[in-house]
Amino acid sequence: MTPRALHALRRAGLWWPAGLAAGALLLAGGLRYGLVEPASLTARCDAAPWSDAACVLRTLTIQSFIQHRVAWLALACALLAVLLRARLLAAGALALACTGLMLYSTGLAAPAAVLAALVLVRPSA
Repeated sequence: MTPRALHALRRAGLWWPAGLAAGALLLAGGLRYGLVEPASLTARCDAAPWSDAACVLRTLTIQSFIQHRVAWLALACALLAVLLRARLLAAGALALACTGLMLYSTGLAAPAAVLAALVLVRPSA
């Protein structure tokens, strides 16, 4: 981001939701590329998914995106944030949506991200 764009985020009060979303993307990316996709961990954890801490974290990560659970939660939070005009809830929904986008749930996470962003950019009353 350019310094001008960062200044605009800061002036609009959007720096902390943007930071939260970026942190969620980084965490989800770490989970995806560090735990879910490596072949060596897949072979070890498929045989015994609850055997050690890495396999437990991998199994829980996979459970979060099976049936798009994290994306459904993001969409529900975003819709509730729209109805209540709650910026804090919208920031959480945006973070969940970014996690869903990284963890294979793009179909539901993308609209959740848009709805959450619309709440965040709307001027406060």
